Amino acid sequence: MPSRIYRSSYPPIESVDIDLLTFLFSNPNNTPDDKRIYIDAVTEDARTYGEVKQRTRSLAHGLRGLGVKPRDVVAFISPNSIDYPITCFAVLACGGTISPLSAAYTPTEIQAQLETSGAKCLIAHSSLMDNAEKAVQFDPTIKIVQADGNCDRHGKPTAEYLATNCPSSPVVSIKSSEASERLSFMCFSSGTTGRAKGVMTTHHNLVSNMKQWILQMPEVTAGHDTFVTFLPFSHIYGLALYVCNGTLVGSTTVVMPRFEPELYLSCIQKYRPESAALVPPIMLLLAKHPIVEKYDLSSLKRVYSGAAPLSAELREAVEARFKKLYGTTVLGLQAWGLTETSPLAAATPPSRPDKRYTVGNITPNMEFRVVDPETIQDTGTEADGSAKPGELWCRGPNVMKGYYRNEEATKDGFAADEDGGKPWFRTGDIGSIDKDGFIILLDRIKEMIKYKGLQVIPSELEGKLLENPDVEDACVVGRWVEEQAAELPVGFVVVTAKARGKGDKAIAEEINIWLNGRVANHKKLRGGVYVVDAIPKSPSGKILRRQLKATLKATSTRVAAKL
Repeated sequence: MPSRIYRSSYPPIESVDIDLLTFLFSNPNNTPDDKRIYIDAVTEDARTYGEVKQRTRSLAHGLRGLGVKPRDVVAFISPNSIDYPITCFAVLACGGTISPLSAAYTPTEIQAQLETSGAKCLIAHSSLMDNAEKAVQFDPTIKIVQADGNCDRHGKPTAEYLATNCPSSPVVSIKSSEASERLSFMCFSSGTTGRAKGVMTTHHNLVSNMKQWILQMPEVTAGHDTFVTFLPFSHIYGLALYVCNGTLVGSTTVVMPRFEPELYLSCIQKYRPESAALVPPIMLLLAKHPIVEKYDLSSLKRVYSGAAPLSAELREAVEARFKKLYGTTVLGLQAWGLTETSPLAAATPPSRPDKRYTVGNITPNMEFRVVDPETIQDTGTEADGSAKPGELWCRGPNVMKGYYRNEEATKDGFAADEDGGKPWFRTGDIGSIDKDGFIILLDRIKEMIKYKGLQVIPSELEGKLLENPDVEDACVVGRWVEEQAAELPVGFVVVTAKARGKGDKAIAEEINIWLNGRVANHKKLRGGVYVVDAIPKSPSGKILRRQLKATLKATSTRVAAKL
């Protein structure tokens, strides 16, 4: 079957070979130097646009004095802060590559990323210095620099001190011919289905994605709005949207070090943003948590969900609650992408509310195919012109160079083009594309459950479970049962305190019976329903299904309602 290629309906962006920092400081919206573009949600300390530029150049001067050279990889571990962007930009100004780490990492996890990335230096927040020092014991040549304060416990100057006191010197320039090869960031894939891999994001990748973002999402990139964010800057979602795009367009970002419900809601009430970039767990809070009723969130007109699939049921619940509480219309929209696509690959425009069930239309300059993961053939089309579900393959200027020091993963991640064109990146996501070019995301290939040859989509069942008023959160995984030679869907639920008062066994049975009448026969939770205290999630909001599968293997003490 010949390849069917789906293309963006947007006009193409102009390809520009320029280093990322020069592009981010190009100031297309004429942001004044005295505008506060980063505000600490707790202390209300701020960094102006002018300060961000000046402190970037001063810190770069200091880092060069500590031995950071062009092409060096510098690792950075810190909670969100108003100085996080400055640290990233300073490494770029040295001609280096920044490799951010999650602030939740253990010393073992930090060490693994340091080894993979080959980092020469680790910049660490004071609260994480103990973990950082333990992590570098395998290689004493790795230099540690404390991020905040004036000096560390050994009397050495910190990054904050260098940014404040060093002279402001020119940045290291990168030749335009190198923009497609030199690495700007090395974020690591989420690792929810295996060991995380270092994603090689070039300067050209991120510059392209910033331009794509501006063309596709003008309502969040015009520079006039204020945003409140808890999204970790160590993850590509927060890094691209707030660290890079925020500086480029000159918007104001209120920075939370971590998510705290009361703080987040109070900041929405105080700063009155029109848009919010969220993840499904926070959408769940907006839909169900009683604390929401204490705050005025009526300024919000658009809430974008990304990083994980969002069910139609949860989106509709958020929209209905805003209508009930404030009498306002908020659009629950979706955007989609991966670390490997820098990240934006699709987004639903507010002008198409009828497409809210999709993750959006294809980002400018990108091309997609929908491929059967077993036959490696294009899936073909339905009668209405939409693609039959399959693995989403894509290519474009924002798609990564490959996985760092991992030729096997890079080879597995790309497929050659039959006509000799650029290779296709295999996203690992199952979805379809409708006749208008909007992408419908179903789930990850590795998370799909096959019950007696029939596909069961975990995110679909999770959405159904969340319709139950007793259920506060939910996850569905597959469990292989040798006696039946089948993979059985298993549900994990967090229930209300009132429901749990009935006892885990009783409420599990109630929920299972309730669900059975609402799904097809092969989608029933034959593996059982388990009541748990919390659904484990990554800092970016992805469900850590591996942990729940490990729980199934490790214990049989939970009471399950089985059919």
